[in-house]
Amino acid sequence: MSERRCSTALNRSGIPGVDWCVNPFVGCTHACVYCYASFMGRFGGHEAPWGTWVEPKVNVADVLARELRRPRTGEVVLSSVTDPYQPAEAQARLTRACLAALAGSGLSVSILTKSDLVVRDLDLLASFGGLLGDTRIRVGFSITTLSDELARVLEPGAPPPSRRLEALRTLAGAGIATWVFVAPALPGLSDGPDALATIADEARRCGAQTVEVDPLNFYPTAVSRLLAALTPVAPQAARALQAASRDPASWRARFRQPPPRTA
Repeated sequence: MSERRCSTALNRSGIPGVDWCVNPFVGCTHACVYCYASFMGRFGGHEAPWGTWVEPKVNVADVLARELRRPRTGEVVLSSVTDPYQPAEAQARLTRACLAALAGSGLSVSILTKSDLVVRDLDLLASFGGLLGDTRIRVGFSITTLSDELARVLEPGAPPPSRRLEALRTLAGAGIATWVFVAPALPGLSDGPDALATIADEARRCGAQTVEVDPLNFYPTAVSRLLAALTPVAPQAARALQAASRDPASWRARFRQPPPRTA
């Protein structure tokens, strides 16, 4: 695993409602077959497939601490084009160091991950205040399916959704604001009202305060990878994906209604 040094850590975000982003890593070994961030590979000079490499930004926390000497306002997300709690974080502890720097900054922090490793940092999360109703720190878990078996096909390097939900339960029980992001909603798997309601109900049972939905973006590379992964194990979903990819606008129109939200 190679390393890199960064010149900036806190960057402006193009995500609606989010002001800043911090990405402690370049690359991600969760290897999600639908990942939209695979375009990052061409900027790193890597010939290996996206999902097989990661570069920790070894000085990211020091750079972030320096940048935070200047007062900032708004919300920062960890992370936008990587998972802050992917396997490399277990030893690198870069996300933990970034959280320590952010704890006294006055910025609101939103974490989005597929990993239960986030529970390791419960002490830091609690240091933000973190009582229910205080959203200065929020932890979101990305869940595409409740099936551990199917998740092994779609997200082979990530912890299974059952572990993510257990981590959600732990954090919610400790008073941390939690949410679930159905991302992406996939044709034939998680795009129907019943399927979305099932995920939302399970998320609520585990303590999620909100559930948000992001429908699949039909990037050609992502569609081809999904078809290759789904055809052997879920041919009906593969056929639904093919049909939706012929008219993405019509398929996405079903999500114009507000997503299911927990109380």
